[in-house]
Parts: sequence; structure tokens; C-alpha cells
Amino acid sequence: MKKFLILIGFSLLAILLQLVVAPWFSIQGIKPDFILVLVMFVAILYGRVYGQLYGFGFGLIVDMIGIGSFLGLSAMVKSIAGFLTGYLKGRRNRFNSFTLYTFTCFIIFFHYLIFFLINFHSTDYTIQFLVVRYILPETIYTSVLFIVFDYILSLSND
Repeated sequence: MKKFLILIGFSLLAILLQLVVAPWFSIQGIKPDFILVLVMFVAILYGRVYGQLYGFGFGLIVDMIGIGSFLGLSAMVKSIAGFLTGYLKGRRNRFNSFTLYTFTCFIIFFHYLIFFLINFHSTDYTIQFLVVRYILPETIYTSVLFIVFDYILSLSND
């Protein structure tokens, strides 16, 4: 029960950070995704199923409060990211930091690739433009945020 309440608290904090703090850190419309970072941490801690369910639920909340675009799109991509990140559960000690962060960067890239390809499917933008303008910058920004939070949280666990 205590872990559940802590998770609820972090969820509310992530929504608050996404709504209030993320726009301040926006660089030409590119902002970090605090919610995706939390979904990935939940998946690493609790596994694929919990990561997927948490990603779906949190993504649906994001879509309903207006942070996302199409209803259900954030739920879908965050559940996929949570599921894929869940494969890293229990492998933190077997991988070195570089390998772990490389996998998380690929998962974040895949998350944004699906999100922006569906979001901009009816526009005249090319895939190359979407990758260079949106997908890579958001991947880098969110990956750096994940690494910073992982470093801070791992320091507090030592």
C-alpha cells in the first residue's frame, strides 16, 4: 500500500511537472516528457506488465487532460514504451550504465517515432523532416532527463 501511495504521489508530481515546468524548459517547441520518464522507471522497477498497464493508464490520463493529441495515442505509445522498458527489469546489474542508457534511448526514440508518425500522418511532412525536427530532439531531451533522474535516484539508493 505504501508503494502504491508513493507511486500516486510521483504520478501527480509528473503531471504537475509536465504541465507547469516542461513549458519553461521548452526549446523551440521541444520539451522533455516527465511522464514517459516515470513510466519507464515504473517498468524497470516492476516489469513489463506493470509498465504497460501504468503506461496505458497514465497515457490515457494525459490524453484526457489535453497534453496529448489524439485520444488514445499517448496511451498506446506509453504502454508500448512501458512494455519494452519492462524487459530491463532485473538487468540493471548485468548491464553497464552505457548499455542500459542505450536501450532506454532506443525505446524513447521508438516511442516518439510512433507518436509523431501517427500524429502527423495526414500532413505533407516527410519522415526525414519529422525525425530531424521532432523525434531526435525530443529523444535526446527526454533521454538526458531520464539519465539525470536515474543518476539522482541511484545516488539516493547508495
